[in-house]
Amino acid sequence: MSGRGLLLLAAGFTLWAAAFVVLYAMLSVGCRFGWDGIELSAGITVQRAQLVALFLVFLAVGAWLAVHLRTGPRAPFLSRAAYLAALAGLGSIVFSFAAVFALSECV
Repeated sequence: MSGRGLLLLAAGFTLWAAAFVVLYAMLSVGCRFGWDGIELSAGITVQRAQLVALFLVFLAVGAWLAVHLRTGPRAPFLSRAAYLAALAGLGSIVFSFAAVFALSECV
């Protein structure tokens, strides 16, 4: 792996950063336009639905990335490091953003 390996090493946490920016931006947009007051069904608001959908999209992309970078024990160091960093990024996405299921959207 060369320059591509370094890009793959950063991919997991770059995805986390993108998820942070997108979810925070859409939280702000939804609060501004009152999406937290529009109920879809069973107490689920438009705001919560779009935040959960975005979370699930980033979770799926993170899982795909981790599976795509999966390596064996004899793989080069940078390949293994990229795989482990993708797993850490995936865990960070879950830890940081799973609260979209429970916390209030707008204060």
